[in-house]
Amino acid sequence: MTLERNDTTDTRSTDPAATDGDRTSGSGPRRRLRSFGTDLSGLQASVIGLAVLVVLAGLLATAPVAAGLAVGSSASSVAAEPTAPVAVEAPGPVGPTDRPEISGGFSRATYTGVAGDPVRIRYTADNPDGAEYLLIGGNRLSDTGKTVGFVDVVKISGTSETTINTRTIGTDASNVESCGLEGTTCDLEFVDESGDTVAENLSALSGATGAGGLARPLVPQRYRLAITNGTFIVDDSGVVTPAAAADQADLVLEKPRFSEDVEVFTTADRDALGEDVDAESLGVLRENGAERSAVTKGNRIVLGFESTGIWGALSHFAAERGAGPIEAGEAVDHRVLADLLEKESGVSLRVRQTNAGMNERPAKLDLSRADPEDVSLIVADAAELESPDAPGRFYLVIDTSDGDHFPEELEPGDEFSVAFALEGTEGERYAFADGQEPPAAFASASGPDDAPQFPYWEAADSTVRAEASFTVRERYLRYDHVTDDGDLLLEVDEGQLTGATSLLPRREMTATLVNDAGDAPFRAESPLEIADGNFTVGVDLDEVVPGTRLNYELYEGSTLRDSRTVIVVSDVDNPDELVIDDAPDNVTVTEGGNLSALRVVARNAGGLTGEGELALTVDNGSLGGSWGVRLTPDESRTYDFASVPADLDPGRYPFTLRLDGDTHGGTLVVEQDPATTTIDDEGDGSAANGTDPDDDGAADGTGDEAGAGGDDGDSERDSTAANGSDSDAASNGTETDGDGGSGETSDGDAPAGDAPDSVGMLPLPFGTREALGGTVLVGAVHLLGHWV
Repeated sequence: MTLERNDTTDTRSTDPAATDGDRTSGSGPRRRLRSFGTDLSGLQASVIGLAVLVVLAGLLATAPVAAGLAVGSSASSVAAEPTAPVAVEAPGPVGPTDRPEISGGFSRATYTGVAGDPVRIRYTADNPDGAEYLLIGGNRLSDTGKTVGFVDVVKISGTSETTINTRTIGTDASNVESCGLEGTTCDLEFVDESGDTVAENLSALSGATGAGGLARPLVPQRYRLAITNGTFIVDDSGVVTPAAAADQADLVLEKPRFSEDVEVFTTADRDALGEDVDAESLGVLRENGAERSAVTKGNRIVLGFESTGIWGALSHFAAERGAGPIEAGEAVDHRVLADLLEKESGVSLRVRQTNAGMNERPAKLDLSRADPEDVSLIVADAAELESPDAPGRFYLVIDTSDGDHFPEELEPGDEFSVAFALEGTEGERYAFADGQEPPAAFASASGPDDAPQFPYWEAADSTVRAEASFTVRERYLRYDHVTDDGDLLLEVDEGQLTGATSLLPRREMTATLVNDAGDAPFRAESPLEIADGNFTVGVDLDEVVPGTRLNYELYEGSTLRDSRTVIVVSDVDNPDELVIDDAPDNVTVTEGGNLSALRVVARNAGGLTGEGELALTVDNGSLGGSWGVRLTPDESRTYDFASVPADLDPGRYPFTLRLDGDTHGGTLVVEQDPATTTIDDEGDGSAANGTDPDDDGAADGTGDEAGAGGDDGDSERDSTAANGSDSDAASNGTETDGDGGSGETSDGDAPAGDAPDSVGMLPLPFGTREALGGTVLVGAVHLLGHWV
């Protein structure tokens, strides 16, 4: 029966990664026998049979040892999860004194964790006549053949799971009932391969086993786990093997990892959240916050960091302060983080002001002085890094109100840098301080002048750092449309007051708009809605006309936050808009008159008094004029252009009116003045008298008979005209100076027929002396371009 059970045990579990020397001793004699072929000769079969008898005799001599190993194979599983094959070290040819058999098993064949973080081990264990123990380590490394350099035996009686803090195990701060601690009573027995007792407790074991002289915290490596009854065999190389094991498994620790990304967002202060809201819930903080690095004075800034390898230390400090296990999604006393930064070498977090003045001390976060109302620590699951059995992120929630956590008061405009680091120097490694066994968990061998080292960085590792920044800004509402006097402009069609704000959506505010003046009193009440850094107040402005003034008050609860005047306008971008309300499309004027017929009605269509210029342009600038316009809201006024002369030839001309961006075009018609005769220089002069040029008798003021006289008569008249001696010369509009100088023409022409003795005479535009020496022509004299 013993042989069968031993055969079953050996067949079930071997370490796939182990060397030949690290594997179990085989599958038993019956398996060896079955491995031979079936066509052997009779002599060969006899020899083999004899050899088998010898082997069986040896196995019967070691039956107690075989029986101890066999128990683990039959009870090495948990109902929730069967046990996979695991590594089992060779027990050696001898065993310790008789001990009760133990049964049980691990929930899995391999447990994976991160060096420096807690790892949860689930199992079943039953030893009716004694205690149950968990062996950790003591195995040989399969890749080098050397021992793992660590062994610990943990008392697990009466439990179904154990959380191993890999940062403190093997030290004086171990979180489990280690048999190496003075306060733990264990019944252990260690023998060598000859069966001689080596030690009766862990502290008496040789340092070659890894049970003493722990140089540094557990490193990333594979460690054996075994459920035992407290009996162990120590071979010459220092490997500690359970003489009787219910089950075995592996604990694989990985190297910590670090994220260089920092999550930054702002959230509402505690007062804004109210007493009924969990102010320490990460979901609540996000729901009532905004993803931005500018935190409003009085609100809270949230900084999120992600790293593995630090959670064992945080768990230890939390336990020291009387807190339970650190669980993802829970708030933790912020002093736990302060302890980590103070006592754990190589972990640093700095939050400090970067824009302090020349004579100012920069503000720095001091967690040791912080009040729980001002600083919170919340842990969460890792987002990017694999972190089995432990959280992976922590969030620091910092209130920007006045408090002791910032010795220097924060002011709007302050800028801060944030740096979280796991520090290391190439060529250096963390080591425990000498002189104590077991070593103190957080006593480093580094001196004050040495660079701090993260416990799990190797010699080739250097510092890794996650950095961020944030600024503090004032609490404000900045309206989009405001007059120079600070009045708010509200567009009648849109009915919205808008602007930007540093407040978070959690702030509940209400705007009240009232108008008690006029025939129809107005009152409206609307919430101020905040989203994405902007705010909106919607107002129903039915039957409210531009130019109406409303009293505006903004309340947060019963607290008045703002009070202003709101002016209703047609266009918030042009609140004092002046428009051309009425103007003609066509205007007719008489040549030489003015443009008084061009009358324009201007109106203020905005809500504020407006000033502008009403400008007229005719024929692309041939004529023009302007008026300065100043109108109160909804006021109208008529303007004309009587001062502008119609100094244009008869015809049709385009004109344009402009006022504050409004334009109006039309046509100006200039008609000929009926009282004016136009003289054509190229004609024969008959048009000057207003006579018909086709009438021969009227052309020179005589009939046919006048031209029938003799030549002597005509010559005499021409000579008289040429000398200017005729007394009727004044009738042609010519004025003579007393010294015989030249004269000036009159404004009008002399009517025809005033000088009956003159025939065809024209008024002289020059003096008598100008005619002397001239060329005498029939009926007229032409001298120097003038007709005389």
